[in-house]
Amino acid sequence: MQNCRKRIFFITIILIAVLLLFPGCRTPTATLDLIAIGRKGLASAREAQKAHQIEMQRYHKSQIAALDSAFDNDVRLIEAGQIKTADGNVKTLDADWVISARKGYAAARTVLAEQAQANMSAGLVEMDNINAADEALEMATQLTVLQWNVGEQIKRQFLKLSGLFSKVEDTRNVETSERN
Repeated sequence: MQNCRKRIFFITIILIAVLLLFPGCRTPTATLDLIAIGRKGLASAREAQKAHQIEMQRYHKSQIAALDSAFDNDVRLIEAGQIKTADGNVKTLDADWVISARKGYAAARTVLAEQAQANMSAGLVEMDNINAADEALEMATQLTVLQWNVGEQIKRQFLKLSGLFSKVEDTRNVETSERN
């Protein structure tokens, strides 16, 4: 997960750098297409992360179920007299064993719960990173459109002014030819 997070971060930084460093070497359509591809990749990463989280939840549930089953089987085997101590004696179900086993299995359940929580937290951080990268690309889309619109406005204003100057020039040419 750590590598995926770093990869997404660096891809986002590279995309933004390309957009900002080379504004004159592209058309808005090409830039917007590039951003759209990046956002599709992030959507895929988001879906993969969701699937991974669901799989991790299933895994942790199966680990707890396996631990519970192991405890139950140990109790049944001791009760049936099928577990022997290191010296070869048959282990009996006594209070000390039950207390000791309960503590051991409780500690194991605690460790599994902590692992599940750590995985859940890592998954949330991963989703936050993916969402932040997607928001950055959305902002890049808006900035690209804004930059293009401003450029188009300047171009239109320039053409209007050029048209006015050409009309003034035409008027001067007409006046000069009428004088001659």
